[in-house]
Amino acid sequence: MIQIDRRHHQVVLRDLEATLPLEGCGLMAGSGTRVEHLYPIANRLASPYAYEMDPDQQLKAMVDLEDRGWEMLAIYHSHPNGPDTPSQTDVRQAYYPEAAYVIISFRYQQAPSARAFHIIDRQVIEIPYAIVEL
Repeated sequence: MIQIDRRHHQVVLRDLEATLPLEGCGLMAGSGTRVEHLYPIANRLASPYAYEMDPDQQLKAMVDLEDRGWEMLAIYHSHPNGPDTPSQTDVRQAYYPEAAYVIISFRYQQAPSARAFHIIDRQVIEIPYAIVEL
């Protein structure tokens, strides 16, 4: 399960919306299941169909979250026109089985949707993505 405060979720939506029509991406860090910090990261592919995190920004974020005693809870990215489910590319490139993958779909821009998944050995398992008031 991923628990994210409504304010953090709104920040994710705003950051990803700002990247449209391209895919945006980042990391969610925290303890247990609760997101405590967000790390928006540039998509170096600058593509509406795929993302690749800027390696320098990703490394800096991972060092920072470890220094703070957090875990990388989730990798998030947007699908500007696609569904809120992992694409074939997302499944092939799921390099962190310990992290969840959160996908935000802007297919219906006035009502973006978010879902979370574990992707392990190309098997996709949906997990709860709870927007909570903390």
